[in-house]
Amino acid sequence: MISKLPDAQTSIFAVMTKMANECGAINLAQGFPDFDVAPKLIDRVHHYMQKGMNQYAPMPGVPALREAIAKKIDHTYDVSISPDEVTVTAGATQALFAAITAIVHTGDEVIFFDPAYDCYLPTIQLCGGVPVNINLDKNDFSI
Repeated sequence: MISKLPDAQTSIFAVMTKMANECGAINLAQGFPDFDVAPKLIDRVHHYMQKGMNQYAPMPGVPALREAIAKKIDHTYDVSISPDEVTVTAGATQALFAAITAIVHTGDEVIFFDPAYDCYLPTIQLCGGVPVNINLDKNDFSI
């Protein structure tokens, strides 16, 4: 099988995990805790699983979580949004991939700043977009 992205490199997470393992360092890149899960958390997960809350969440996220996020945004930033405007993702990479693939079409020029999170370029390329890289100043990250 031929890759759609033959020039794609190893992700920063894989690079940092390898380095941490080689050096015996704490891996802060990927969130591997070196402590046990709190017993109270295990109890709460068990409690909710026994109530049948062990199925896939709706695509935009569990309504109660989206409501809590909307309230947090209102409280923190004084910006009122509807829970219907909130989408919960499994992480930054999924969110960025979904956003970029929703709006970038073949031939669209897409400006991104470098250094950049390593999923921007391959996602733009998968969509057929034309990446336009703008390097940030190395001293203060200004444009």
